[in-house]
Amino acid sequence: MKFTGLILAVSLTLATSLHAEEVALHGAVTAVDILITPNKEAIEKATGLTLSVMGNSAGKGLSDLADGKCDGCLAAGDIKSTVDAAKKNGKEVDPAKLQFTQLLTDEIVFFVNPANPVKKLSTAQVKGILTGKITNWKDVGGNDAPIVVVSEVATGATRGAIKALALDNEDYVATTKTQPTIKQVASLVAEFKNGIGGASSKIIGANKVQVLETDRKLERPLGIITLGTPSEKVKKVIDAIAAEVKGK
Repeated sequence: MKFTGLILAVSLTLATSLHAEEVALHGAVTAVDILITPNKEAIEKATGLTLSVMGNSAGKGLSDLADGKCDGCLAAGDIKSTVDAAKKNGKEVDPAKLQFTQLLTDEIVFFVNPANPVKKLSTAQVKGILTGKITNWKDVGGNDAPIVVVSEVATGATRGAIKALALDNEDYVATTKTQPTIKQVASLVAEFKNGIGGASSKIIGANKVQVLETDRKLERPLGIITLGTPSEKVKKVIDAIAAEVKGK
């Protein structure tokens, strides 16, 4: 009888876990790394929900939301920059139908290889470099060497945020070396002596890069975009994330 009871208890536990309601969140890799990855277990425990997370870029995440493929878009930028990223992905999304719930404020920093003698740039110089108007490090006090601009894909949240905050919405130079994820941007700059990139200050910690001093702090929101008011289950997830990141 005890053995039968044990089997029944295990069966009920498995049935419950198999039928746990799922919340699908797609979008910015930076938001995944900062909001979800370190807190996933705690969020699922607090909500009783299973998180299905895909870091496929902000633009693709919003496209998925519009197409009904996920419950929320993880965003590392405001609605406008995320809508612009979705447009880069070939998807027109009406911003009037979206609601953004901010969970954290994130700082974007620019960085170079540690061997680069340049340690400080103005925002105007950063803009000139990333848009291709400044092409040699000697023009900003460095060595006589061509500048290698490194960025994530055009649908990425960080690239969109940098365009909005530092480039006056001008495009990156056509010769930009594009990487699939923002972490790979930092990794490549750590290898390229003449490279430069931009990313969340929270993302680049493990990479051997030199963060540049700039004349202006660039901040963007991290959060979740939904079609209208968040559903009950998404609201539970938002509240659980907020509880975990409070004070961070």
